[in-house]
Amino acid sequence: MTSTLASPDLRRRLEGIQLPDPLGFGTLMAPVMAIAHYRDGAWEDVRLDALDPLSLAPHTQALHYGQAIFEGMKAYRNLGTDLPGTALLFRPHEHARRFNRSATRLGMPELDEDVYVATLERLVSTLDALVPERQGQSLYLRPTMFGATAHLSVVPSTEYCFVVLATPSDAFFTAPISAWIERRFSRAGPGGTGNVKAAGNYAASFAAAAPLAKLGFQQLLWLDAVHHTHIEEFTAMNVFVRRGDTILTPPLSDTILAGITRDSLLRLAGSLGLSMVEKPVDVAELVDAIASGEDVEVFGCGTGAVVAPVELIGDETGLRLPLPPFPVATRLRRHMLDLQHGVLPAPAGWQRPVPTR
Repeated sequence: MTSTLASPDLRRRLEGIQLPDPLGFGTLMAPVMAIAHYRDGAWEDVRLDALDPLSLAPHTQALHYGQAIFEGMKAYRNLGTDLPGTALLFRPHEHARRFNRSATRLGMPELDEDVYVATLERLVSTLDALVPERQGQSLYLRPTMFGATAHLSVVPSTEYCFVVLATPSDAFFTAPISAWIERRFSRAGPGGTGNVKAAGNYAASFAAAAPLAKLGFQQLLWLDAVHHTHIEEFTAMNVFVRRGDTILTPPLSDTILAGITRDSLLRLAGSLGLSMVEKPVDVAELVDAIASGEDVEVFGCGTGAVVAPVELIGDETGLRLPLPPFPVATRLRRHMLDLQHGVLPAPAGWQRPVPTR
């Protein structure tokens, strides 16, 4: 399985495209995508193609049984002094490995890691004009795989489609957010798919999230499914809590996604003089600490959001607790963006320049 380059016709589709201001998220889809099919037990070559509708039979298995996964990644404009102006991928091999973990969990074929990364490089190189110039903005990449067999049997597909989409975007959150403690619904249960990026994980959050905007909140903060006593993660981010000099994040389990940004922060903590500990966080203790005026920060982190400080926490009991200033979250966000944009040197293998074609 290899990746083929874009044709001159595809490159012409990019001529004259103007980036909107603000970019938003998913507002402008790049007119070129990468696509490959798995048939007869093997992957066909990846090709770059026009972003056109896919032809799917109504009885395509993914539509009925949810055999679908995705990744969220970004290409950043290099704002540093080493190869300035190029595009940078951040930890693409880690995203490839997580994509394959998701595939394995849902009974899907893996993709060769090097082909996965080469596909991203070729797509980003073709779409270089759509990589924004400002820090915090990016060309967001959405690798996706779904079961494509047209059959209603309740078994894994024998055919699959792999697609990579791209959209110039702002970060999910450009200002501090408000979080709603979800005490009724559960995001993921032990032994389920909460630790992979299965498409259905996100659909399961929609009903709980529906009233949030009306209530003045933006993100759900999920609790464990068994006892509803410990925080696990936000809908689209991992969660960190700082109490005094210690920063806590729930340990990974089969109900918590292994976030690439989460892992990056844990690995960087020592060099930044921070103490980060993987430890369960009791929601009642957290609420009491905030209410008592303790020095507490809560923030989320993820590819889309980078680092997002929380300024307000509430729940269905009428709780509305404002949080004090968030100096550590602000510092971590700035540091992560400097790494992702090449302003600061990153650990070996984290910054991957995209060759210009």
